[in-house]
Amino acid sequence: MGWADFLADRSARRWLYGVAGRLEPGWLALAAEPQLWPVFERHLSAVADAVRCEADLVPRQEPVTDLVLVAGHAHDVWRAAQAEGWTPPTTALGWTAQEWTGLRLLACYRLASAEPRGPRLSRTAAELRPISAGVPRRVR
Repeated sequence: MGWADFLADRSARRWLYGVAGRLEPGWLALAAEPQLWPVFERHLSAVADAVRCEADLVPRQEPVTDLVLVAGHAHDVWRAAQAEGWTPPTTALGWTAQEWTGLRLLACYRLASAEPRGPRLSRTAAELRPISAGVPRRVR
């Protein structure tokens, strides 16, 4: 891994850390509401698929790490949602199965945290139940 990869991973990790605090109520909701878990797992699978497709189909002069691709997906979701006026729910009660953007961002963060130089999960997120069989734990 070269210095450019190191800097790209660092930038991705810093952006993810920057939004992590605003997503914390989502981890609390996942811990408290079992019906959210299948929706969250579908987001995990969808993000992993999207990142794999991007890695396979988008030509690049220099390859990038899965951490950078996951963070890029999360950034795109965040910016599009903010342009529509979305903000993350501030309490666990605001996180429902219909909270598509928030759950997608949590899935991105969870996948990014599994990468070798990914961000660390909060204590709440780290203590959540394990992901079901068949749901990707990492992008590749």
